[in-house]
Parts: sequence; structure tokens; C-alpha cells
Amino acid sequence: MTATASYYLGCITGTSVDGLDLALLRLHPKASGSDIETCAYATVDIPTKLRQELLALGQPGANEIDRLGAADAALGAFIAQQINQFLEQHKVAANSVTAIGSHGQTVRHRPPNKLANNRGDTRAFTLQIGDPNQIAELTGITTVADFRRRDMAAGGEGAPLVPLFHKALLGNNNQAQALLNIGGLANLTGIPETNQSNQTLVGFDTGPGNGLMDAWIMRHQNQAFDANGDWAAQGKVNEQLLQRLLSDPYFNRKPPKSTGKEYFNLAWLDAHLNHGSRLAPQDVQATLLELTVGSIVRAVSDLDNRYDRVLVCGGGRLNGQLMQRLAASLAAQDVALGTTDDIGVDGDSLEAAAFAWLACQTLAGLPGNEPSVTGAKGPRVLGAIYPA
Repeated sequence: MTATASYYLGCITGTSVDGLDLALLRLHPKASGSDIETCAYATVDIPTKLRQELLALGQPGANEIDRLGAADAALGAFIAQQINQFLEQHKVAANSVTAIGSHGQTVRHRPPNKLANNRGDTRAFTLQIGDPNQIAELTGITTVADFRRRDMAAGGEGAPLVPLFHKALLGNNNQAQALLNIGGLANLTGIPETNQSNQTLVGFDTGPGNGLMDAWIMRHQNQAFDANGDWAAQGKVNEQLLQRLLSDPYFNRKPPKSTGKEYFNLAWLDAHLNHGSRLAPQDVQATLLELTVGSIVRAVSDLDNRYDRVLVCGGGRLNGQLMQRLAASLAAQDVALGTTDDIGVDGDSLEAAAFAWLACQTLAGLPGNEPSVTGAKGPRVLGAIYPA
């Protein structure tokens, strides 16, 4: 680590809204590989009322502007409070942190294509809340936020943004590997071998991760998630339903592409269920798990480059049933499955760490996007800066 390295803190709530992830890094501009030092990380539960409101704002509803404004301020204040407690716990002074990179909570993501926009509008936009003014004011730390909209203004999807960080972290390797984040959605980064200079970085959303399974078990079991996939394991995959789900045009689209819970949600699932006979809820859950597996495996097989292994991060790696099915399906393609934890990279903190790194890029005036991933016209410095 160079002498000019300093602390940066990243935070993100994620598509599942199942917690606030925090990661404290020591970085310098252009940091990569072993230069990226994760000093501390944590996941904090989001208060139930705030979580429910954030989830509700992910879909159209009544009185949205007032509700959005209140949730924006509340989430910003909550993030700031948790950052202050996190730094105090780890005995890190606020004035030693150069910047916070706050992703916030996505409440709408409408990429620039009609397929991913249910209303058919051609005007793309994306919106993340968690007021960075509150974060900067209450922590006394410069905050960088609103990372996605500049990429979208440049013609990009605004997502995913983490592949460039994945490349910085894992790119110095003589093995072609893919990094798979399974959160509410699943996204895949293909990182070529170091000596394969002719290979471009690839990254895109493969489709549903845990999100549909979480929503389905909440509807039928009043549980936030299917622990270890045990409920899905009690069911039987319905092949007819699975094929209807996999026939969605999104899965056949070539990257760049991104999606969100505005597209893959219970209303989307219900529309497919209405075409068939009534199924036992656990059978639907088993089918949803297989949908996640099938869409990921299809995405890996469609990649132009050959990847030797897939490393999983995010909450999905804790679903034993999902990981078992994914390992078996990838093994049929001679692709090994592991987790980022296997190589010493905590699978819960990786996305939060990415936004710490992106904040460092922003303050250094360096690009945070990868045009081959997002489809933007070119590299762009991302994010708005809210000074301490």
C-alpha cells in the first residue's frame, strides 16, 4: 500500500433491501489488486418500517412524491447514523476518512430499451435515494453519490457499475474467471486472463437472483427469505412454468443489459402463473430457484470467452440449495464454482467496497464506468460530490 493511501467508506442497501452493507477501505487513486485493503465491514439491519417503505417505493403507488421525499431523508439519516457508529466501533476518526461512496437505494431503474421498460417509454432514467446531504452533514465526511445517472446520460444502462472494481480487484490473474453477485438480482462480470489483452471486460444483469424467491416466501410464509433454500427443496420444479419464465425476451438479449425489480417482480410472476393450473407454493419456489440457476448458467454459456471458474458473492451464496444446483449445472460445462470468500474477499462487503473505490475514482477525476459493460459512449467520471 502506498504512502498516499487513505480511508474511503462505501455503503449500499442493495436490491433485496435486506440490510445496509458498510465497507472501510484504504485506497489510493488507480488502486488495484493487493493495493485494495479492506479494513472493516459490517451489515446492519434496516428498521422494519423503513425497509417496508423502501420496498413499496419500488413499485408505483399513491402519494409517491411525499413518500419518496420522507424515505429519502430517513434513509440518508439512517446511513449517517450507522456510519458514525461503525467508525466509532473501529476507532477510526471521521476526519481520517477522505470520502464516503453511497450508492443509496434504487427505487426505479428504467434502462434505455423498451424491453426493460414495461411502459414502453424511450426516455431512460434511474433513481437512487438516501439523501447524501444528510450523510455529509451528519458524519462531517465528504460524500459521493448518484453514481448511475451520468453513465445513463452518456447512453449507457447505468448498470452494472461494479465490474470495473471487480477487474481492479481480481484482474491480475492467469486464469479467466467470472464473478457472480447474487442479490435481489444476479449480475455477472467476466474477467479475462491478464495476458488476454484482446478480451474486453464483460458485465451485465443475468436476471432474478434472490428477489423473486424472497417475495414469494414473504407472500406465503411471511418470511423475509428462504433460509438455505429449505422451502424450495420441499417443492418440485414445474418444467412448464420454468420454460414460460425462461422464454422472457430479457434472457435472450445480448449485453449491454440491465434490469430491476420493476421488471422481475411478483406481478411478472403472477402473469405467468395465470397461464397454468394452480401449483403448490413450494413448487413455485422450487421453480423460481431453478429460474435463477438456469438464467445464470445460460448467461455463462453465452459469454464469448471461456471462463474456468465462477466466484459467487452476495447473499445468494448462503443459499445451500441454490449453490448446489448452480454447482451441478456449471460442472456440466466444466466450469468450477466457488465463492469470493475462498480467495479471501468477503462476499457480503464486496459491493459496498466497490462504492468506496468508485468514490476514490470520482475525487481523483478518473472514470467509474466501463463502456463495454454499460454501453455508454465512453468512460465517464461518475457521481456528485457533497463536501463535508
